[in-house]
Amino acid sequence: MVDDEMKKPLIAVFGANPAWQKTLVFDAFSPGEVNRARSMTSCASGKGVNFCRAVRCAGICDTRVFQFSGGGNGEKLQRSLEREKLAYVSVETENETRVCASCIDRASGAVTECIEPSAAVSSRAADEMLEKWEAFLPQANACAITGSLPDGTDPALYRRIAERVFRRDMPLLIDAVSGIGCALREDGKFILKVNARELRKLAGGTDAASALKNAAGIWRDAVIAVTDGADAAFLAAAGKMYRYALKKIDALNPIGAGDTCAAVMLSGLLAGKDCVGAFAGALAAASAGCLDPRPGFFDPAEAAKLMPEIKEWKA
Repeated sequence: MVDDEMKKPLIAVFGANPAWQKTLVFDAFSPGEVNRARSMTSCASGKGVNFCRAVRCAGICDTRVFQFSGGGNGEKLQRSLEREKLAYVSVETENETRVCASCIDRASGAVTECIEPSAAVSSRAADEMLEKWEAFLPQANACAITGSLPDGTDPALYRRIAERVFRRDMPLLIDAVSGIGCALREDGKFILKVNARELRKLAGGTDAASALKNAAGIWRDAVIAVTDGADAAFLAAAGKMYRYALKKIDALNPIGAGDTCAAVMLSGLLAGKDCVGAFAGALAAASAGCLDPRPGFFDPAEAAKLMPEIKEWKA
């Protein structure tokens, strides 16, 4: 039997809308033309799955992802998670799990993401998810809400998921935008990790810095972490704002980098790091993840090499 003191912190991850991911690499990709890939990889994906995979790479915490899945793609997704030994709880739906395809143009470095539509989950499936989520929370040390709901699903599901976490006063990281407003309590203590475009959608502003100031005024007790691809990242925490400069890299596939950033930041916080240091480590891991064609994977050794290149100062 493993001693309780040796157990890793456990993160419950609400990743409602998973996908079967295909990553196709092209010597050159031309829209409107016949394009033949030179290689392809496939795996389970979606923001929740990518988050769990990145937590696994960091090696600090364990996870369990809660998701809706259905059809042949859903079965394939679950078998893939089992092979990876990523723990999951699936609520079965009548709807087929979506497929996402990333098309990487090696000539230009551009990545085109093609995402199938998903279908709304029924009230029965939503209630079943809430029951499973609430039953599991006593085992968890922290929670994350990641990604979109299946298309057409009532956004109130976000609020109901978050309410159960707030009642337990547990650490909660939120990496979602569409429909998430109902879950963002102005007096709530949570970590909001989004990219600059997403934060402008939530809080307004003309750029990442102005959007962050707006958001910090709305959610005063929240920690707000903002990424902007290869450009500067920002953090608002405890009334202070920070700016981070990132090292330029030759990215292979940026898909999943934001999920890696969220996962490693929450892992760092659970390991006892402060917000400023946890976000710096998360940015290094996200950059390292761009060097791997698979979403959510990163090499901790590569992240360690990039860490000294992450420059942080008060904004």
